[in-house]
Amino acid sequence: MKLIKALAAPLVLLLLSTHLQAQHVHLEAYISSTDNSGYLKNVRVKIIDAETKTLQAELKTDRDGFFAVKLPLEQEYSIVAEKKHFFQKSELISTKGKKADEKIFAKLKMERKPGYIFDVTVAEPQRGEATVDAIDSARIEIFNNTRDKEELVLENYPHPSFKFTFEHGNHYTIMIRRDGYLNKRIEAYVNIEGCILCFDGLGIVEPGVTDVLSNGLQMGTFLANVELEPLALDKTFDIENIYYDYNKWAIRPDAALELDKLVGVLKDNPKIIVELGSHTDARGKDPYNLSLSEKRAIAAVDYLVAFGGIDPSRLTSKGYGESALVNDCGNGAKCPEKEHQLNRRTQLKIVGIQDFDPIAQKSLRDIITEERLLQDVYNSEIIEVDAKGNIKKSDNR
Repeated sequence: MKLIKALAAPLVLLLLSTHLQAQHVHLEAYISSTDNSGYLKNVRVKIIDAETKTLQAELKTDRDGFFAVKLPLEQEYSIVAEKKHFFQKSELISTKGKKADEKIFAKLKMERKPGYIFDVTVAEPQRGEATVDAIDSARIEIFNNTRDKEELVLENYPHPSFKFTFEHGNHYTIMIRRDGYLNKRIEAYVNIEGCILCFDGLGIVEPGVTDVLSNGLQMGTFLANVELEPLALDKTFDIENIYYDYNKWAIRPDAALELDKLVGVLKDNPKIIVELGSHTDARGKDPYNLSLSEKRAIAAVDYLVAFGGIDPSRLTSKGYGESALVNDCGNGAKCPEKEHQLNRRTQLKIVGIQDFDPIAQKSLRDIITEERLLQDVYNSEIIEVDAKGNIKKSDNR
């Protein structure tokens, strides 16, 4: 009899445990976007007891936007879904009146916050009809200057394409680095000072920005190819719009804007040594044009040093005169002024590549922080004290 009692107690506990375990329903749910762009992965889901407000479960959706959880009977629960760039979504469900082990189903739709999906493919530049070579294994970083926050850091990213959502009212810096290519920096301005979506450093964008936006230009997916130029000795680039007035070598205001962009390229690629080569049109005598082009090249280098802070040891200048015209406007040819101006240009050529890259181990955040400090120093006042102790302030700009 004692043996029977001894066995009966564990049996009762087992039956009770089995009974309690069975008093659940199986919730299966999917979460998708209201814009019908598909199911949402990695949504953070909280199951909260509607009466006690206590957390019952916390999990994430899988790649198909799916999650499943067991919930006790005769209760009401709130499903709270959260995901970056989406508004929080809550939905009430009930297990009252359900049977043990019954399945219940839910579908939640989350509304995307206003903003633009930046859908990027990293590739080499298009050369005529040749197939574009996509570039993988890049280092991709996005920094939010408005919030002073790192938004995305992908090291040795194995794919050539990535997506990121730009939110309204923010200025972002994107930097893409890959061994064997020039570093690429892009500035993105999103609904700032009347600019819906503006880029510096991305080049011509097709289709136009407004062609890919919807909901009163508040949302949309923006497709872009980011081109990385291969890094190689003697590689030459035309510096767009670096033109000079006839018979002059002064840097024009429109040329200064383009040289400012070149300053950025040189700072983002501190290991390269470059030559600025200047070309003239064919009007005038050859020796004079050669001398004029040398003065123009020197003027461009001087601008980069004086206004851009570029180390002069990284810069050389060379005048080519009229030896490399880009059209048929040679000696004696009658051409309109705009055709002659095309020959009055400046080119950049990589003439050296240093072994050490000063920014290779720096994050985009570090780079931007140093740039801000240098700018603060540049904009600061100089305080001088003379022999009599008098203090004199002057503007260091």
